[in-house]
Amino acid sequence: MRAWIAALIVTLAHAPVQAGPLGEALAKADLTGLRAQLSDPAARCTLGAVYAKKQDLSRAALYLADCGELTLPEDVSAEVARAARDVQKKLGQSELSLLQVVTRPAGLVAELDALPGEQLTTPTSVWVKAGTYTVRATLAGKVFTNTVTIAAYTRGAVYLDLEVAAAPAKPPRDGKVDFRDDNALEKTDGPPPDVKRRSMMSDKQLGIAGPRTGPELADPLAGPAPAAPLPIWLGVRLGGGIFDDGAVAARMRPSVGAAARYALGGPAFLAARIDWTRRGGEGDAAVDVLGASAGAGYSVIDADAIGVALIGQLRGDLRFADTRNAMAVNRAGASAAASLEVAFPTTPLTAGVRFEQGLTELVPGYRDRAVLVELGVDWR
Repeated sequence: MRAWIAALIVTLAHAPVQAGPLGEALAKADLTGLRAQLSDPAARCTLGAVYAKKQDLSRAALYLADCGELTLPEDVSAEVARAARDVQKKLGQSELSLLQVVTRPAGLVAELDALPGEQLTTPTSVWVKAGTYTVRATLAGKVFTNTVTIAAYTRGAVYLDLEVAAAPAKPPRDGKVDFRDDNALEKTDGPPPDVKRRSMMSDKQLGIAGPRTGPELADPLAGPAPAAPLPIWLGVRLGGGIFDDGAVAARMRPSVGAAARYALGGPAFLAARIDWTRRGGEGDAAVDVLGASAGAGYSVIDADAIGVALIGQLRGDLRFADTRNAMAVNRAGASAAASLEVAFPTTPLTAGVRFEQGLTELVPGYRDRAVLVELGVDWR
């Protein structure tokens, strides 16, 4: 009986969470249905997760803002939290810039042509591409606009002061002057009363702060805003493996290299590499090779704890040998390479496996190939 009860408890504990309406909308990427529920904070966060799936970082960041402070339904909470982490990481690797939209009074609905169709409640911050944009807001039935230009990897702001622009003009006075006074006929003896006059020094000189009439100004003594990190990943590789060309017995040999990546946005990136290897046998059977590789990669897994990427490259070889076992060595060669790299983002370490297949002959009638295991240190 006890075993039966324990099995029932384990089964219930591991039972899958039933997907609700938001979970179904997230699974189907139902943008239309979720946008119809924008008044619901949970629906807004789910919509942000859908935009994250579609690699629309600007809208994903807009709708995922402040979602970490909400209690969301179980069928979407984990996916929304993961999307919020991924979007923040990808924004730091992208060319997008952070633009603040501010109005006076606050709380107006503004539109920015960088995000057509989106209604922004001011003040707010949005991520946009470099360019020139126009912000629009309406007050008392009048439409007001302002334009801003922002460069890549920067921060900027656009400001609309609708209170000053929409203030009605004061009606003209009638021009009549009345010198009558209720106590004009009263007689007063003695010197006239003291009159307190305003100081001839301005409030600014006296250190008196006046009312704000414009946007927040940048502190000229403050340092520049930190630039967004460049989407570049550099590293060194140290390893070894088996080199074989069929002409001599396969041997274990070392390899040393340097690698680089350049993010293209999303999981794709360009990959380059330069390395030195010693291939072949001992003595005059050994060949020193300097190689340069270029290609592209794709991040299959990009999580906080681990990242897994597949890389394909074409490689050019320069061989420092004239002969090998009395056979002429081709001084230049070409090969194809494929790599699997595992990165640990909380550390600078990367591990990988690399396979190379010669496309041209090393010596007449033989092409070389290699399988390498490497450990690297990266700056990312």
